[in-house]
Amino acid sequence: MRLALFDLDDTLLDGDCSDRWNLWMIEQGWISDAETFIARAEQMQQAYHAGKLKLEEYLAMTLAPLRGRRVVDVQKEVERFVATHLQPRIFDQAWRCLEAHRQSGDTLVLISASSHHLVAPIATMLGIEHVLAVELSVEHAASGANYTGHSKGVLSYRGGKVLRFQQWLTEQNITPSHTMFYSDSRNDIPLLQYVDCPVAVNPDPVLAEVASVEGWRRLDWRMAASSGASSANDLSGKSAHA
Repeated sequence: MRLALFDLDDTLLDGDCSDRWNLWMIEQGWISDAETFIARAEQMQQAYHAGKLKLEEYLAMTLAPLRGRRVVDVQKEVERFVATHLQPRIFDQAWRCLEAHRQSGDTLVLISASSHHLVAPIATMLGIEHVLAVELSVEHAASGANYTGHSKGVLSYRGGKVLRFQQWLTEQNITPSHTMFYSDSRNDIPLLQYVDCPVAVNPDPVLAEVASVEGWRRLDWRMAASSGASSANDLSGKSAHA
C-alpha cells in the first residue's frame, strides 16, 4: 500500500482553518471578549510560525467556546463554515495533486494539528477517507453528546504527528510500501523526516532551508496561484511519485 499524507493549513488550504473558524465563532456570538481573544490568538499564531507554540494553551482558549454545546449543533455550523469559507480557498494545484494520487491508486491521509471537528468535514469535501487530527473530548447527557472544551489523546502536532501516524498504522494493520508527506511547516519536520518522500509545499523559511539542504522536493502553490500559472511538474501524476 502506498500512502500519500497531507497537512492541511497553508498546504492544501490557502490559510489556516482554525484562524478562520475563530472569526466565525466571533460572528456567531460564541466569544464574548472578541478583542482579547483575537489578540491572544494572533500571538499564538506568531509562536506557531516561530516553532514555539504550546498547542495545549492554544486549544484551551479556542476550544472553550465549544464547552457545553451539542456536537450535532456544532457540526451543522462547521458544515456551513467549510462550504462558504474554506472550500473556495483550496489550492487548484491541491485538487489536482489529490486526483493524481487517486489515479495512481494511493491511499490518502489528511493529518493536521487542527481539531478533528474542523478537519474531518474538510477531508470529506476533499474526498480524503482517513483523518488524523486533534481529538476532542465529549460528555454524554440525555440531550445527546456535548463538547467539554478539552482535547484528548496524543496531539497531532510536531513529533505527535509521527506518534499518531504510527498508532494509526498499527490500528489499521498497515505496512506501507511507500509513504509521502506534503507540508508547509517547520513544525512538521519530524514527520517529513520519517516518511520515504517528503515534499515541502509553500514552505516557511525554516522548512525551505531544510528542504534545500536535504534535497527535498518543493512546490510553491501559493506563488503559482498568485501568478495564475502552474508548472506541469507540480501537477502530473508522475511527479507525485518522484
